[in-house]
Amino acid sequence: MNNGVKGKYEVLLNFFRRKKGYLKKGNEACKYGLSLAHPEYFFENDLIKQARKEVKKEFKKNVPVRIKSLIEDFRSTNQINQEKLGLRATMNEDSIYAMRAQKLNKRLSTPTPKDAPSIQDQVGMHILLGCNHVPFHNKKLHNGIRNLMADHYNNIKGFHLMGDFADINALSSHDKGKFTAVRGMTLNDEYEACNDELDLFERVIPEGAWKTYMYGNHEDRHNRWMGSMDNAKTPLMSPMEAMLLEERGYHVKNKWSQDFFTLGNDFEIFHGIYFSIHNGKAHLDKLRTSCAYVHTHRQQTYREGKMAAYNIGACADFNSKAFNYATRPMKAQWANGFAINMIDSMGRSNVTSIYVNSDGSFWFGGKLY
Repeated sequence: MNNGVKGKYEVLLNFFRRKKGYLKKGNEACKYGLSLAHPEYFFENDLIKQARKEVKKEFKKNVPVRIKSLIEDFRSTNQINQEKLGLRATMNEDSIYAMRAQKLNKRLSTPTPKDAPSIQDQVGMHILLGCNHVPFHNKKLHNGIRNLMADHYNNIKGFHLMGDFADINALSSHDKGKFTAVRGMTLNDEYEACNDELDLFERVIPEGAWKTYMYGNHEDRHNRWMGSMDNAKTPLMSPMEAMLLEERGYHVKNKWSQDFFTLGNDFEIFHGIYFSIHNGKAHLDKLRTSCAYVHTHRQQTYREGKMAAYNIGACADFNSKAFNYATRPMKAQWANGFAINMIDSMGRSNVTSIYVNSDGSFWFGGKLY
């Protein structure tokens, strides 16, 4: 091998050692994962096959390495991109291994309470998004949001996932007795995809930013599943546990219909309660405070005087198999979108609802993402 090929081969070996799940996947899935982790390279099929084969042999011979690979980490890949953007490195991987090991046999039900930052520490840009439904997310939209965050890296003070970031299709009661949306897909596969997406977002979230994660009705599928005594005897990892949310520094709330966070003085964010045609008015009538939410997969803004309610849309791929249950008229009401809330020094919220084109692109600050 020449030096260039040898360098790419080492990248491949390290990729498969960190992401053991890809050893069982086909070449196309591996190429997609590699394109996300190492967009600076093009990997030939033969080189991918050779690296997979070598790493498989390593795992068979080296049991400690295999066990270590089962412990999910932050996958601190793509250092070249991090250095290019001037972004912070991920957490020390040995620390992650140790924390993950402590979690493996611990079922978490209640998050650790955390205080919200002071208003002065919130002054700046807050990214609001939800209904991503990973692994059925809109990949182009996710990439666009990350590019926007990289462009405004120094201004970001908050990153808020407002529920249904994970689809948890494997635990859907609607599909009980049926295959998952993608036949053969397991809950662990879904968690792996969620961790991949969180890893990518981690690279464009400044250190010290306020990160929140609220359960939606889809994450709540795990709570409902574990509510059965028979299921609780052989417990499954919760989203909070499997995605290392607390270790990643997220403030987590897992009672989807009750929980909310308050940004600035009085702006509430939550998953969403009402489905009516005029759901913005319904939320404002009942809550009597400005707010943003997701849940309906629609976009809507309703304002009364100084108060406003923002239904900010979804970050899901509506063409994926997970949404085959929806009729054409139902999907016609859905919209991709997210929002940005600029908190000023007075604690006031200044919200921009981002409308997304049919191809997943969007405009912000005069730039097309």
